[in-house]
Amino acid sequence: MKLLIFGRSACLCAIFLINGAVAWAARPMVTDDANVVDPRSCQNESWVRFGHTSIERWTVPGCNFWGDTEVSLGANFLSEQNRTNQQLGLLQIKKRWQVVAPGQWGLSTTLGKVQSTSAAPGFAPTMDTYVNIPLTWQTSQGPVLHLNLGAYHHQAERVTQSTWGIGGEVPLHPRMFAIMEAFGEAGNRSKVQLGLRYWVVPQAVQIDTTMGQDIQGTSQSRWLSLGLRLITQALYLGCPAKRPCFTGLS
Repeated sequence: MKLLIFGRSACLCAIFLINGAVAWAARPMVTDDANVVDPRSCQNESWVRFGHTSIERWTVPGCNFWGDTEVSLGANFLSEQNRTNQQLGLLQIKKRWQVVAPGQWGLSTTLGKVQSTSAAPGFAPTMDTYVNIPLTWQTSQGPVLHLNLGAYHHQAERVTQSTWGIGGEVPLHPRMFAIMEAFGEAGNRSKVQLGLRYWVVPQAVQIDTTMGQDIQGTSQSRWLSLGLRLITQALYLGCPAKRPCFTGLS
């Protein structure tokens, strides 16, 4: 997520935002999954990433209130040695078209905007745009595969670059998962990341940690992240009897 990880701009971290379903590809993965948070529920993902000369702090709340569509608003604060602090704001909409189930592909599409601001002299705020298509395959034995293909438009440079991600999850215990992934943007060094996530309270409270770096980078490109994910139960009941639900679909 590329603010953290792609070389061109911190904003890039938004492309693979971690807005997964209860069971798959949420924090700490950068590669997104094809699910969304449960209907009528919300989640908040927050994490800190420690780089060689920087610290990034993220919080990204999101809800699925209609049409199997998750809407997220996020904020990032980037502190870097010998540079003015930078802030990012994120708006993302993710629509699930096919639910992930054992032995079949799940499919979603994601569209987002990332605004970058800074108090540095001469810094002009930018508003970048991205699109991502997550695919997820779940095996009957438990391991899960995620594939991402998308594009990111950099307003300042007036250029659009392709983005990609591939990741896997392996259950080590009913509450613990190992994750591994590679991801990148055209024209920048690709990244790899390994990590663990653990359900403190199943389907409600999750903690995680990861370590990653540029595939061809030195130890100075290495980072460590720590995260916390909170998920609510359904915040309201289903549709009243004899009254149609609003699904958000025409």
